[in-house]
Amino acid sequence: MARAARVSPSSKDLPSETSSARREERLDIALPVRLISSRAKAVDETIPGILLDLSASGFQILTDRRFSLLLPPTRNTRLEIEFFLDELEIRQVPIQVVRVKQLKPYQLMLGCKFLDLPTAARLALRAEVLKRHSKPRR
Repeated sequence: MARAARVSPSSKDLPSETSSARREERLDIALPVRLISSRAKAVDETIPGILLDLSASGFQILTDRRFSLLLPPTRNTRLEIEFFLDELEIRQVPIQVVRVKQLKPYQLMLGCKFLDLPTAARLALRAEVLKRHSKPRR
């Protein structure tokens, strides 16, 4: 049986372009992730985090502001992301921060959207999310 897309209750507070992105089926997950800040004439900075939920259009990450002087990012900050979901490898894909939420004194939750996820990766990600939702829960 197909499941209806889950829309975050807080999506009403988001701009319309991000609200439409949240119509994708989302998967609650906990995966390690790396955010990469590429700067001209400087060494790339890698920021670790935990992927909290994922869809073919975006995701939420938990990170700690003590990992980088670049945290917290401003809205619309562009970074790159890397993570692995079984056989699917997402490497150096451009993203944009659409929401930053302070959780605890140092913890941040970043709501982000993919900017240029290759079509094959987007389709594979969408299929993986749907596959995991269709598995019976124990």
